[in-house]
Amino acid sequence: MPKKILIIAGEASSDYHGSSLVKSIRALKSDVSFYGLGGKDMQNAGVEIIHNIAGMAVIGPVDAIKHYNELKKAYDDTCLRIEKDVPDCAVLIDYPGFNLKIAKFLKKHKVPVVYYISPQVWAWGRGRIKKIRDLVDKMLVLFKFEETLYKENNVDVSFVGHPLLDSVKSEKTKDDFLKQLGLSLEKLTIGILPGSRKNEVLRILPIMIESAKIIQKNIGSGNVQFLLPIANTIEPQSINNILKNMRFDACVIKNDPYNAVSACKAVMVASGTATLETALLGVPMAIVYKVSSLLYLFVRPMIKIPYIGLVNVVAGKKIVEEFIQYEARPNLIAEYMVKLLKDKDCYDNIKRQLAAVKSSLGSPGASFRAAEEVVKFL
Repeated sequence: MPKKILIIAGEASSDYHGSSLVKSIRALKSDVSFYGLGGKDMQNAGVEIIHNIAGMAVIGPVDAIKHYNELKKAYDDTCLRIEKDVPDCAVLIDYPGFNLKIAKFLKKHKVPVVYYISPQVWAWGRGRIKKIRDLVDKMLVLFKFEETLYKENNVDVSFVGHPLLDSVKSEKTKDDFLKQLGLSLEKLTIGILPGSRKNEVLRILPIMIESAKIIQKNIGSGNVQFLLPIANTIEPQSINNILKNMRFDACVIKNDPYNAVSACKAVMVASGTATLETALLGVPMAIVYKVSSLLYLFVRPMIKIPYIGLVNVVAGKKIVEEFIQYEARPNLIAEYMVKLLKDKDCYDNIKRQLAAVKSSLGSPGASFRAAEEVVKFL
């Protein structure tokens, strides 16, 4: 009899990783059907989507209140579906506030739970580890230090490596890409990556543009050019409006982030998965992040690690500078970027350490290894 899997992903990146996992599971076991919560990527991979929640990133209490009604409806409908159509296994991807609540419901119905991509319990919310131990049958983690942490807390865990190793690669040379854009091959090329969420971009992009103006003034406007790759969640027109209002010229690039970053000498990047993607491409960076003052006051006491940039967290030390909240000031960011671009020893040292971060993430094939673990529960 065909097996059924419930799969839930609550953000755009999780939706993408979920779709890769579904394809890998189907490659191992063709007679499997999927239903759950996610987005277009999972739907295109053949998942019956009950609700599209891939755009509902929840950061802090304000976002939780904002999306409460939608998430409550998604939760209630999912629970009803589980009762009517009990899955043989559930795969929950990150999104802990929602997924751990679903895991509790699944436990009552004796459905095995596999958790793929751990909540950031190492940064905040360590109290969740006990809940995970009680509710989750198998944790599949992307980082070795996560495996160590869970083993220390008696959680059944496997390190599968990072799925980005399969997808993060440039397909064009720097020269070919810049020629395609009609840009100079001689100028210093700097990237601006302001994030994938609208509010994030509105807060961070102006800081990056002011930083870029100072860099431009220091290096010379005739010697530098800027690329601004944007996520598919962001409308190009909103970016162009900000550039126009701030009287700044940058080449906006839609849906080609890896070729764009690879063409850059260095980038300014919003904290998040993009810092790891940039590291995998071997490009030195400055990490920039800022949230509302109210959210920062709420979140800051919970953060138990010295760095928030994922590339630094994985390295276990600061290898690139972080400009967070009150330190996210254009003069400080520009000063660091100019030093990075002018000091060859500093630049080369960072390149070496980024290569070490990449090697620590395991080997390609994370989605397939995760799929093997899921299939064991079928």
